[in-house]
Amino acid sequence: MKTNMKFNTYNLILFLGLFFILPNAAISQVIFKAEAPNIVSEGERFNFTLTSNVNIKEKMTSKPEFAPNFNEIATGSSFYTNITNGKVEQQFSFTFTLQALKEGKFTIGEAVMVDENGTTYKTKPVTIEVVKGQVQQQQNIQNQQNVSPSVSNNASTDVFMRLVPSRTSLYRGDKLTLTLKLFVGLQTDFADARITSLPKFDGFWANDITPNTSPAWQRENVDGKIYNAIVWKIWELSPQKSGAIRIDAVNATSVINQRVLRRNLFFDDSYSIEKKIRTAALTINVKDLPAGAPASFTGAVGNYTMTAKVSKDKLMANDAVSVNVKISGTGNFSLIGTPQINFPHDFDTYDLKKTLSSNSVTFEYPLIPRSAGTFTIEPVVFSYFNPSEEKYISLTSNPMIIEVEKDLNSQQQIAFVNTPNQRDVQILTSDIRFIKNKVEIWQSKGARFLGMKNFYLSYIVIIVLFALIYLWLYKHNKNRQNIVLMRNRKAKRIAKRRLKIAEKSMKLNQTSGFYDELLKAIWGYISDKFSLPVAELSRNNVSELLTAKNVEQEYIDRLIRIVDECEFAQYAPGTSSSQMNLLYNDAIEIMSKLEQKTK
Repeated sequence: MKTNMKFNTYNLILFLGLFFILPNAAISQVIFKAEAPNIVSEGERFNFTLTSNVNIKEKMTSKPEFAPNFNEIATGSSFYTNITNGKVEQQFSFTFTLQALKEGKFTIGEAVMVDENGTTYKTKPVTIEVVKGQVQQQQNIQNQQNVSPSVSNNASTDVFMRLVPSRTSLYRGDKLTLTLKLFVGLQTDFADARITSLPKFDGFWANDITPNTSPAWQRENVDGKIYNAIVWKIWELSPQKSGAIRIDAVNATSVINQRVLRRNLFFDDSYSIEKKIRTAALTINVKDLPAGAPASFTGAVGNYTMTAKVSKDKLMANDAVSVNVKISGTGNFSLIGTPQINFPHDFDTYDLKKTLSSNSVTFEYPLIPRSAGTFTIEPVVFSYFNPSEEKYISLTSNPMIIEVEKDLNSQQQIAFVNTPNQRDVQILTSDIRFIKNKVEIWQSKGARFLGMKNFYLSYIVIIVLFALIYLWLYKHNKNRQNIVLMRNRKAKRIAKRRLKIAEKSMKLNQTSGFYDELLKAIWGYISDKFSLPVAELSRNNVSELLTAKNVEQEYIDRLIRIVDECEFAQYAPGTSSSQMNLLYNDAIEIMSKLEQKTK
């Protein structure tokens, strides 16, 4: 009977799961969008793709018009289904292969799709910039002659960086956004890049607001030439002084793979070129704030609104209440000073709480009224400088009235005023009471009783110390017996030992030994760190494990790339010492990052 009950319960859960999951997948919101490169060159072939979670081919009633600016060469479709945690995801794609016919900016119109219920869906128009065709002269010569070219200067200049400020002139205390972009030529076999030095931002309040997600490459037109561009870093800056403030250059090192064609060989040789790249320095012109700032101005620059209110306007004496002042708008909220509020003397004030968000800052003033009555909190005044209007603006709230009823549980109301102008303790609702000057009886017994207290107190201290030492020894011995924990602690030391062996092989130009020891260091470190047998390690489970430990995808991808290069190099000798050195430094950086993330 028990077995039947379990079987029936299982069937019921399965039925309910299918009952709710499948209809939800069917009635999910329809997605219909168009995607294409934002920039292409004249004569270039590219894909214009329509994607949806319903069958486009069956439901599309009108496709976009491509002529006369683009030539439609071919079409194709694809479909896939993905089920994750019971959620069914479908994607249908319909792809048009197009060729750009002439220069200019052209808009491809909307596609129209109608479902079985008669609902119409349209894609947004897509604008594509077509620039003059770029002839790869060096590549054409190389293909005709089939010879080994030397490293060209043109190839090495196809990677560069730029610092792009949102503006170069602003008032002191205002805000600008500074973006670091990396540009790579379309024909450049780009391998990697790393920043070697960043500006100190002297004279600025700086905040790194680079998203944690992996950035996407997008095409950009630079002086009539198409590049793949990526946003590498984003900062939010607020100048703290006036005048011309210099932002130093960013320095980085890029790695480009260079192929060498040879006659009568099945494979091309390749090697890496390491090139230092550098942005130009910037100068930001900062204007000083004009004179005549009001007394309530605390340094806020931007455009703001303000609300001020109490958490409750009726309460008992000795109950808690708070005044909340919220400032919203645009500007640097971190630099906004605390608005000053004059509270009644019958209120105790406590530590201010400041809460920041992306578009507001909230000041919370905790209070406790100590006596009954009706109290008025004066209006809150907040002043800021508006750079677009070039003037100071003051915002004033309404006065806040609080009604406080007498606390029946207290015979008298005592106010402890905790303000910069703090007064002595006051009895607010009764006559003054004199301090007693009579010595209690127990005090007359004097030192004998006090000595007994110290005697017993010393025994208690000794017992507590003994218990703490015992607990520490017990935990220490338990940790030594914990094999997993000991392997975790020794992972870093063993990895260092293997890396030193790899470094020695690299200095002796022993290629096979170097890559073998580097692989052992990486796999051995991960095995010891996460208590997994080396035989069970793979690229997939290591990637999933590090993702679960909140390691950035960039470092995971670089780790897998190092493993791939080491395994490939073991069977393809002839690697240069500079490439081994680059790989060795990269491995140390990645393993240091993993050590920080997985402590």
